[in-house]
Amino acid sequence: MQPPPPSDPRDPGGRGSLGWRDPLFLASRPSAERVRRFVAMLLLLQRLSYLLPACSSLFTARGPVTVLSAGRGLDVALLAVALAWNAALFRWVARRGWFDPRAVVIDVAATCVFMMGVTGACLPSSGTCVSNWSSHALLATGALIGAVCERPVQFAALLPPVAVYALAHAGDLGQRLPAVVELGVRVNSYVWFAVIVFFIRRYLAAQATRLDALAEQRSVAEAERAAERARLAHYRQLHDTVLTTLTAIARGGLDHRTEEVRRRCAADAAYVRTLIRQDAIGPATGLGNGLARAVARAAGLGLCVRYAAEALPGGVPDEVGEAMAEAGAEALNNVARHSGEREAWLTAVEVDGVVTVRVVDRGTGFDPGLVEPGYGLRSSVMGRMREVGGRAEVITAPGEGVCVELRWPDRPP
Repeated sequence: MQPPPPSDPRDPGGRGSLGWRDPLFLASRPSAERVRRFVAMLLLLQRLSYLLPACSSLFTARGPVTVLSAGRGLDVALLAVALAWNAALFRWVARRGWFDPRAVVIDVAATCVFMMGVTGACLPSSGTCVSNWSSHALLATGALIGAVCERPVQFAALLPPVAVYALAHAGDLGQRLPAVVELGVRVNSYVWFAVIVFFIRRYLAAQATRLDALAEQRSVAEAERAAERARLAHYRQLHDTVLTTLTAIARGGLDHRTEEVRRRCAADAAYVRTLIRQDAIGPATGLGNGLARAVARAAGLGLCVRYAAEALPGGVPDEVGEAMAEAGAEALNNVARHSGEREAWLTAVEVDGVVTVRVVDRGTGFDPGLVEPGYGLRSSVMGRMREVGGRAEVITAPGEGVCVELRWPDRPP
């Protein structure tokens, strides 16, 4: 029996329940834990199937219910203990995700106590209870042992309850068959419950692991296809920028000594450095690709953009990445149109789950108290960020340039 993995207290879906009320919680857990929680739910339902009828039997006793015989009082007390123990057991499982070995030992001991106490209180002639519910508790314990066993040798845990059952039923064993044979017939279901649950859990765990492996393979294949699309996009941008400039110079169509051509070459060189830096920091994300395209488009406007990104997270939703990239591109357009400068800085970083993109220039700037932001800034930058749950802020002053900061999600830094 292996101890359960430590639970994660940050996962609210797993606290106080087996997780089935929150499908997103289960989907976020490893396959082995999902299987364990599913099997635990089945074991809980099995126990309810005998505890509830046992409780209802308390109201079917013969004679006045206000007076309890000694045997009936013992049955009620043991049933109350069984209810309390099962509630504690599954509360324990809900917090940890699986059965602790100590809990299994306690359950075996509790079932042995129930068999000794309830069997004596439920003799056929006593009339103190409708059925011997401890036999059903024995089946539940067998299923639990089968669920937690990792190796066949651990099925030895089935033996102590069998010995206690033989002791509790010593008076009625061997009446129709030899005692050993009759004992084997009676505990047959108990043993097979353990074996069946053992194989069910192993089968489900193997299938879940296989599905996880297939999902991982699919994820890798999709990432490779996305990377290939990104490479093709970069090749097209290289053709439209760097190669076009070099070809024009080589054919004499551009004079490399003019200021305009020098700025264009500087912008093309900045774009190539962007691609090299992006490859160095790891696989490109949707946001990273979008910002790289924004840099390339700005280069077409004659703007030299110094771009730096620090390992952007891959979990940014597509619509958020697209919105931030387009807002950044519009901010670069504003630099080219209004700043009076031909150089800008674009940075992107993720800190504590907040992605921040900044576009900075050293241009003329403006007084935000006197100049109302134009439509492009209000709609294409601020509006886009609001629509995806982010925020855009413009920091500027006359003669101090402009800093446009994009942040997602919108929460205090």
